[in-house]
Amino acid sequence: MEFLRLGSSIPGSYWGCCAVDIIQNFNKNPAEKASIELVDGDGGTPLGKFVGLTYEEIFWQRLRFGTFSSTDMPNHGFIAVLTLSQVSGTYGKQWLAILHKAGFEFIRAVDNSVYTGKNLCDQGKKSSHPNYIFGLFRNCGAGSIDNPFAPPTAWTDLGQGSPQPWDYLGYTPDDRANNSIEWAEKQREDQLTRYKALPAKKWYTQEELKKLGVPVHFAGKRSKYPQQEATERAYVEKAEAEAAPKVKSINPFTKDAA
Repeated sequence: MEFLRLGSSIPGSYWGCCAVDIIQNFNKNPAEKASIELVDGDGGTPLGKFVGLTYEEIFWQRLRFGTFSSTDMPNHGFIAVLTLSQVSGTYGKQWLAILHKAGFEFIRAVDNSVYTGKNLCDQGKKSSHPNYIFGLFRNCGAGSIDNPFAPPTAWTDLGQGSPQPWDYLGYTPDDRANNSIEWAEKQREDQLTRYKALPAKKWYTQEELKKLGVPVHFAGKRSKYPQQEATERAYVEKAEAEAAPKVKSINPFTKDAA
């Protein structure tokens, strides 16, 4: 089980949308011993402090401050994806219960063409590999959004687009806005209660983890060649080649040979 910032590349650059984290790989036993090192923001500098001592404990800690640093983030988004095989298994069901307790909501189910192929739905094949998407769009900090369900006017000004759930609720635009604000307030109150109930932050050192028999998992570091434009890559490779020590080729049959 791991948390990854939306749009980031690890190892590589830690840049990405720091407003949203993706949670994946729910094949792990929540009670299994584990740890993860934290990093500092977009710089990706390891902080030398770890959270653990199990995958579930990592989950609750990450839910407090995400992946950007170690500062509380009550306004934050999390997206979790579980496959059918995961939610049908013991560990997946345990993780579903944890997500439920944390206040996640079910968003949508989607199949994956990696498994179902390129054919279209009018050819009759039904899904056998659904992926279930859950989200926690936490909106309970200072500066929270009054109505997080309202799209930007630049979007609504474009007119009717692809069918959306709001289109089938039967409300007039004004009623819909009023209902969504009331809904947002109820969610905010619920999220605030759950956020206050999160475990306090607890850091561990490598030495403490080793004494407790917990595997030490370092954070990913920026790779030698992160995602970059061709000109940037060429510049880095050229600079490295110029800085590399020159190795003198010695003929073993000459007097210079050792």
